[in-house]
Amino acid sequence: MITKDNFKNLLSALEFTSLSGKGKGIYIKQIGAFELRVDFNTETLIYPESDGMKINERQTCNMKANENFVVFECIHHLLSKGYNPAHIELEPKWQLGRGASGGRADILVKDNDDNAYLIIECKTWGEEFNKEWNNMLLYGGQLFSYAQQIRSTQFICLYSSEFEDGHAVYTNHIIALRDNDEYLKSLKEPLSFAKATDVQSLYKAWFTTYHHEFELQGIFEEGVSAYEIGKKAHTAADLLEVTHEDIQKKYHQFATILRQHNVSGRENAFDKLVNLFLAKIVDEMQNPEGLRFYWKGVAFDDYFSLLDRILRLYRDGMQKFLNEEVTYIDDSDIKNSFNLFKNDPDATRDTIIKYFRQLKFYTNNDFTFLDVHNEHLFMQNSAILLEIVKMIQDIRLKTEEQNQFLGDLFEGFLDQGIKQSEGQFFTPMPIVKFLVSSLPLQQMIESSPEPLAVMDYACGAGHFLNEYATQIRSFLKEEQLSSYYEQIVGIEKEYRLSKVAKVSAFMYGQDEIRIVYADALAQNDGIKNGKYNVLISNPPYSVKGFLEMLSDEERASFDTTDLIDKKSIHSNNSIEAFFVERAKQLLAPGGVAAIILPSSILSNGGAVYTKAREIILQYFDIVAIAEFGSGTFGKTGTNTVTLFLRRKAENPSISEHYKNRVSAWFNGDFMKDDVFGDFDLLEAYCLYFGYELYDYKTFLQNNPNQALLNTDTFKAYRTVFDKTSEIRNLKTKQFFKKLSEAYKLAELNRRFIEYVRSIEQEKLYYFILAYTNPQDVVVVKSPAGTEIKKYLGYEWSSAKGNEGIKYIGVAQVDENGAPITGRKGINGINTPLFNPIDLTDTSKINSIIRANFNGVAVGESEFVSRLRLIDMVDLNGTDLKKTISLTAARTSVIKSKYRLEKLLKFCSVINGGTPSTSRPDFWNGDIPWLSVADFSNTNRYVSSAEKSITQAGYENSSTNILQPMDIIISARGTVGAMAQLTIPMAFNQSCYGLHPNDNIESGYLFYALKSIVQQLQEQATGSKFKAFTSELFKTISIPYPPHEVQREIVAACEAVDEEYSRIRMSIEEYKSKIEKLFNNIEIITVGGVRLDDSTLFEVSIGKRVVETEFISNGKVPVYSANVFRPFGYIDKLLITEFHVPSVLWGIDGDWQVNYIPENEPFYPTDHCGVLRVKNEEKIHPRYLAWALNKAGTSRGFTRSLRASIDRIKKLRIDLPDPKSQKKVVDEVFKLEQQIITAEQALYELESKCQGILESYIN
Repeated sequence: MITKDNFKNLLSALEFTSLSGKGKGIYIKQIGAFELRVDFNTETLIYPESDGMKINERQTCNMKANENFVVFECIHHLLSKGYNPAHIELEPKWQLGRGASGGRADILVKDNDDNAYLIIECKTWGEEFNKEWNNMLLYGGQLFSYAQQIRSTQFICLYSSEFEDGHAVYTNHIIALRDNDEYLKSLKEPLSFAKATDVQSLYKAWFTTYHHEFELQGIFEEGVSAYEIGKKAHTAADLLEVTHEDIQKKYHQFATILRQHNVSGRENAFDKLVNLFLAKIVDEMQNPEGLRFYWKGVAFDDYFSLLDRILRLYRDGMQKFLNEEVTYIDDSDIKNSFNLFKNDPDATRDTIIKYFRQLKFYTNNDFTFLDVHNEHLFMQNSAILLEIVKMIQDIRLKTEEQNQFLGDLFEGFLDQGIKQSEGQFFTPMPIVKFLVSSLPLQQMIESSPEPLAVMDYACGAGHFLNEYATQIRSFLKEEQLSSYYEQIVGIEKEYRLSKVAKVSAFMYGQDEIRIVYADALAQNDGIKNGKYNVLISNPPYSVKGFLEMLSDEERASFDTTDLIDKKSIHSNNSIEAFFVERAKQLLAPGGVAAIILPSSILSNGGAVYTKAREIILQYFDIVAIAEFGSGTFGKTGTNTVTLFLRRKAENPSISEHYKNRVSAWFNGDFMKDDVFGDFDLLEAYCLYFGYELYDYKTFLQNNPNQALLNTDTFKAYRTVFDKTSEIRNLKTKQFFKKLSEAYKLAELNRRFIEYVRSIEQEKLYYFILAYTNPQDVVVVKSPAGTEIKKYLGYEWSSAKGNEGIKYIGVAQVDENGAPITGRKGINGINTPLFNPIDLTDTSKINSIIRANFNGVAVGESEFVSRLRLIDMVDLNGTDLKKTISLTAARTSVIKSKYRLEKLLKFCSVINGGTPSTSRPDFWNGDIPWLSVADFSNTNRYVSSAEKSITQAGYENSSTNILQPMDIIISARGTVGAMAQLTIPMAFNQSCYGLHPNDNIESGYLFYALKSIVQQLQEQATGSKFKAFTSELFKTISIPYPPHEVQREIVAACEAVDEEYSRIRMSIEEYKSKIEKLFNNIEIITVGGVRLDDSTLFEVSIGKRVVETEFISNGKVPVYSANVFRPFGYIDKLLITEFHVPSVLWGIDGDWQVNYIPENEPFYPTDHCGVLRVKNEEKIHPRYLAWALNKAGTSRGFTRSLRASIDRIKKLRIDLPDPKSQKKVVDEVFKLEQQIITAEQALYELESKCQGILESYIN
């Protein structure tokens, strides 16, 4: 709102001149020959009365009401447009009606003939403006009363203005009060403005005949001349970029229009909307200086003309962009066809044109939302069409850069307009952005001499293709884009969606994208196998009868078809498995893929799905797997996984090579082991499954020794073998019964070895494929429950008027705590998946996956783990389903010279529980009650608990009491924390207790388990909280040395623990002393100094660094939001002078401050700020680091309140005298050196117990 407080700023923005000297307090502006003046001394608004402007009363000439500032700004607007002040009146007064006291309009504008032309009512921004507009909609409000008093008025306008972001902004609703005679002729007994006799009938004409029509433009816009309201041609320059605020309004508006007009066919309505989008895009391209996709207003337009213009635009669009002919006949073509008629052509022509008009307009066409077959239905449909045209006519659709809000808007219409099934659902834009940005596109583009060939073989609305085209813009020059876009191909078998995909591409200026209307599983001359470098897709799944749509030849092109009985072709629905094989066919060697599939693809036991996993293992490297829960895709409840894959090399095929090597080994051929250097794979296989290599080689030579046959695995094979139908039938045969027992045994053994060799040969082959996966697999698991919304950054709503996707963001605030409006929609979400503002943000999951593609292993996080593929693939049993688990399938054991024994041989597992929290008598008793908050891996022993329970609580719950020296281990949330008890204690159900028996030293059991705690953590599962069950303890084996050795191990480890505790306590003491030194320093500068004082400080931020710039032997550390730990190294500098120290702070994330001494080069990113002292005689840099950290903590910098450079500059820090600073800093330096030494000692001690254990048992 414009107020007295910001009015001077508004005047400055409007280029008023502030006088000085005696004229101080006066602002003037010369507009042509006229002058506007403001006197703040007398609080007077002075208009050009000497030039003929008439002021009837002076209530708007002072600063008593905020509305007066709006009137003044409006007069400035009018004069700037060229209106003559002699034609302007302020506060003309009229009688409002019978018994009324009279009313004053704010502004009356007359035309050059001195007739009333325009009446303007001004209101303050927001509530008052909206209130008056609602009054106008209900009964006409003040403006219709004024217009009735002076009937020559042609236009009325409700106006408001605001001072926003340093500029004057305005809004106005303009109503034309003149009739459209052509339009009136098409109505039965219409009410008109001309025949209105009072305010009510004038308002009713606007309400009933002209349907509350108004315009948002037409008076003040560039290109509109004074006294020519509404006559400006609408141009592309007038169109507005769609904003976040617009999106939900448009969803709601579209749904409301359909409801109000009883349009039940949502899918048909969406088809028509897409057609309108296409027509509008064509209009923006062909007619930028005179748009035709525009309702000109009832005073100038009619339904027939509007539809005719849109039909022509649609015809042009279908022909130019989709290469399809659409029949359209112009009225002029009919008229011209009668040019050769000599006798009475007009009567014949007019009759034919009448019939032609009926055929053209009174039947269904590409813009009929209702079934149209007569004039009445045409009028009904036209009313719907008009509302939807007006809904989108002011939005710019054709953009050179992808407008994310436009994408959100289109996505919302798509979600509402296309029926989605379990097998077909649209990918939300955050997931699209995550998948595309997870691929190593920049590296691939930079390393390829040709543009990448990109495919989405089930492209739907084209989201992935358009997002890919948008993201690569930052890697390419403008002149390169077209050639890259030409290599983008989408296949879509549903015609409507293929059309939507093409329209999407047009909207984003990516016209070259090719959309093929076809079945991706069918043969297509334009789609070549082995050509594509990138494949991104969300193909359909569980589609019954899809194979019937393929020819015999097309079905035969898939190896998967061999596994399907011909009788079930019509009912088979495993289409997702065929899309896996199709990816293998389409991708070139080295090509990458991100494919969304149902989670069952990893675990379904059917032959078709096993084949799909075999194809994945044979032909792809698995780089990452991202799991998404049921809330990801809105209406579908399906859990999905996204496979991030790289196509293996061909010519030679690595999978064929390994198949040949395995075949050679099983033929007893080891001659080429040295040539290929891969015998270590056989050794790894034996070690992994617990075979001795010597024993296994006897098996490969077809004569397994007894040691191998006695292993658990081969015993299990024998059990299954003996139960097979083949063996059971064999034993019933007469010839077999007649054999001697020795021959029977020999025959069974022969058949058993053949049986096992078949299993083991396949098992070894797939082991090698998984074992040689070039990198660990990045596994991403989404949380469950309500946490999924925060994780995804969005949620779904089905509430009427609020349908569709809803983005969830962290509120961004400015210096004063007010919301920042710049980051909304998808750009405002806060998700661990990706940073919408910076897709290269290395703290996000997409960067972890992208780095993994590039061979850079980035650590784990809350939702991310790294697993060896071989630990994920299940190769157990005899049927080898090759299921792929998102947790490690095996628990590694400790290597030992002593025999390994099952853990449960030495202890019992005890469960915990929690008494009812609604029973106060169960709590605060004498029995300590442990939870994971009471212990950690830092201390071996736990002696107390935060909470306690009573005997009644113990007896009425499932908790149990552990005894001294029992072990407690956390199994949920913070998995793997361990301690030994010193007193009896109860515990909760998030932990397990282990009670050692007399066969083992309790201390040894503790240290043995602690040595494999990381492996236990890797076995934990769960999306919201990691957890493991007591079943895990059954899989654990530990070395079992003699008791005297166990006691020696415990004694050595206890000595390490004691030293660790002593050092850790000393570090805490050092830190306490440092804090005390700084807090006790005497402050002499009252109020402190601001960091924007350029005489004292130099403040800057770094520059963006991408992963490809990192080098393994780089010398310069790169600091980002984490200013303590470099996230990479390079060999270039942003800052060239390092002769002075630097203080770094993290702009994003948790608040961090670090001190970098002089002569230590570093490279700051755009997430890292650098603060340097210009006058070290006044401020010591080390003291500055401490003071900045304290000030930032007080300011509350967090992930949601960024420590931007502007906010940092506004901070004040307390300033002691220089001598005091130096004295404290010197003392702190000594203490910090002691901390560094102690922390290094701690680091070395952390692995010492592990080393002690290994030294004894290996």
